[in-house]
Amino acid sequence: MTEGRRTWWREPLLHFVVLGGLAFLMHRVLFGAPPSEYVAPANAPIEQIRQDWFAAKGALPDAKEEAALVQEWVEDEILYRRAIELGLDQNDTIVRRRLVQRMRFFLEDTYRIEPPTDAQLQAWLKRNPDEFALPSTTSFTQRFFSRGQRGTELGAAARCALEALEENPDATVDGDPFFRGSAFDDATASEITRAFGQAFTQSIDDVPLEQWSGPVKSSYGLHLVYVSSRSSAEAPKLETVRDKVERDWLRAERARHNEEALTKLRARYSPEAPE
Repeated sequence: MTEGRRTWWREPLLHFVVLGGLAFLMHRVLFGAPPSEYVAPANAPIEQIRQDWFAAKGALPDAKEEAALVQEWVEDEILYRRAIELGLDQNDTIVRRRLVQRMRFFLEDTYRIEPPTDAQLQAWLKRNPDEFALPSTTSFTQRFFSRGQRGTELGAAARCALEALEENPDATVDGDPFFRGSAFDDATASEITRAFGQAFTQSIDDVPLEQWSGPVKSSYGLHLVYVSSRSSAEAPKLETVRDKVERDWLRAERARHNEEALTKLRARYSPEAPE
């Protein structure tokens, strides 16, 4: 009797029952009970499948391709439903990010922004003048003297050329080729900086009009500069920047509506929200 009590857990029948129960449990976890709604090819969004294929391939699928696409949709739908049943969408950063993105799109689709009137755009332009101001520009010609080619003679060569140009502004001087060219018309400060560097841009603002000046340092060497004209920054008229103003106004309106929608959601989900 004592020996029987010690060895009951070794019985093959018990092992069979326990293993069978575990197998049944794992089957239910992985595959679950029969769904209340079966997935059938007839449920497939045929038009959407066709349009997606057309967008990718440039033609509608033939009968064989469409059948394969429908079968793929059925398999994806089955896996999707089972993943939701198992809670695989929970605590997943990628899924969460995607749902948040779709919710933001959904919020934007819940309202329609009417096209702005001229009065609204003019008011927006007046409220945000710095966003649309036309930048100041400078038109100038330069003669370049390369640091790499001139070496220790760089400064002397530039000063000698300047003396010649001061005597005769149209004189031909022995400068070096510059890969950006020699003439710049209505160049903005950012364009000048991209071509010559920040130090040159700051220096050229002090160059007097309509006379050869320099040498002005750049990232590449020395330059003699003749500034022919300058224009100050100015507020543009609506007709010249209408498209940009409208895009900016629509972006601001969309942001305002989104914030209003988020405010309502915050009130709903905050701890102080009424039940």
